[in-house]
Amino acid sequence: MLCLLAVGVIALGVAANATPAGPQARQVSEPVTTLELSQIVATEKAVYALAAGGQGVYEWSAHQDGWLKVFGPARNLYAGGRSVYATDQATGNIHKYTDRPGEWTRIGGPGAEFAAGYETLYGISPDRSAVYRYSGEGDVWTRIGGPVKNLFANPAKKFSPLADLTSRPKPLYATDPATGDLHAYSSVTGRWTKAGGPGATFAVTDANVYGLTPDHAAVVERDGRSRTWKAVGLPADHIFSSETLYATARGTGDLHKYSGRSGRWDRIGGPAAAFATSGDHLYRLAPDRRSVQKYNGDGTTDQWLDLKAPAEPASREEKIARFSSLTRFGDDSLNAWHAALGAHRTGKPDVYEFRWTTNICNAPAPNTVAGFDFTLACVRHDFGYRNYRDLFGEDAFRNDPAGKTHIDRLFREDLNKICDGRGFPREHTAVARAACRNAAEVYYRAVVAFG
Repeated sequence: MLCLLAVGVIALGVAANATPAGPQARQVSEPVTTLELSQIVATEKAVYALAAGGQGVYEWSAHQDGWLKVFGPARNLYAGGRSVYATDQATGNIHKYTDRPGEWTRIGGPGAEFAAGYETLYGISPDRSAVYRYSGEGDVWTRIGGPVKNLFANPAKKFSPLADLTSRPKPLYATDPATGDLHAYSSVTGRWTKAGGPGATFAVTDANVYGLTPDHAAVVERDGRSRTWKAVGLPADHIFSSETLYATARGTGDLHKYSGRSGRWDRIGGPAAAFATSGDHLYRLAPDRRSVQKYNGDGTTDQWLDLKAPAEPASREEKIARFSSLTRFGDDSLNAWHAALGAHRTGKPDVYEFRWTTNICNAPAPNTVAGFDFTLACVRHDFGYRNYRDLFGEDAFRNDPAGKTHIDRLFREDLNKICDGRGFPREHTAVARAACRNAAEVYYRAVVAFG
């Protein structure tokens, strides 16, 4: 039977080839309202944003057109190196993104806090009694210490050549819940050693570890050789880092970049709701939380590129209208669906947030029969099944004539249109067309029988 039959369809409650009443599909020319965002994180190649209320995770990268929704409801995001993680809004379980929109792998249960290094993820147990390191396989974690209050992971892919073996920062730091002291974890010895006293917060770069004094009066830098700390200037509200250290100035919120020389800081931007960095990429969330900007200066100038923000999703009524227009009989609807699929495959934003995952066709016959390729018909069939179910549920899918029954009939029409195609650049023979029709009927009957 067809693997795509394992996924159900949902009914609209009206004939899917009828003109829908009520709200129509949103027009491209209409003004788009952007989402309010609560958090941003960055990887080597992209920035990710969590919509307010945790309603969705969105991705922006230079390799796609605008923002793309990649995950449903989430509590928090974490990122390091090439990886991004999200905690499930309902369960708190942590998931890792597979780089395919909508496809995430559960790698662990809930935690009080997580911290991502370049290749390693760390977590604190819900009661903060233990620290765990993710193995990178399945749902396997190893306890490496605890109890702790907060974690600070080293984000570096490689260490700065200026930092020798004695002064290099460790892969992970944690604060003691009782004293606030900072402790460093050695992945070589598996031991923790005290690295400093309490601080308001800490940050790790590829070359050193930094802290913010408890009264926020100064940013301090640790000397790995002498194991002492020295002030490097700038009273700050917050510090954060990747390969570079940044601080928001106390009182103004302006963003400053540390030059690596004591007391030398360059102002590179004004206040923002949040910042995120990975490698040499830097992003900020606008004060109104409705746009993200990427730093575009030379390290000393205040220049930012506006990436805007994800568009507010279409309403349920708009989504139903759009879905209906893409699942009617006839060439107009088929062509509109092909255009929507093409937009999805090139990374264009989708305000309707349709599901485009597919199993294609793999049984009982191959995708291509006698030179006729059924792949797109199978993809459209999966599109109909999965989005109908998302909109209306299993009961409507099974019982409403406009549900499974309609989508299966539409599948048959698509298969037959493929068989009736001219076969450019060569004309198909009558024998080939007959073989195609026979295969199409096998597919259709399998769907009716087992879908």
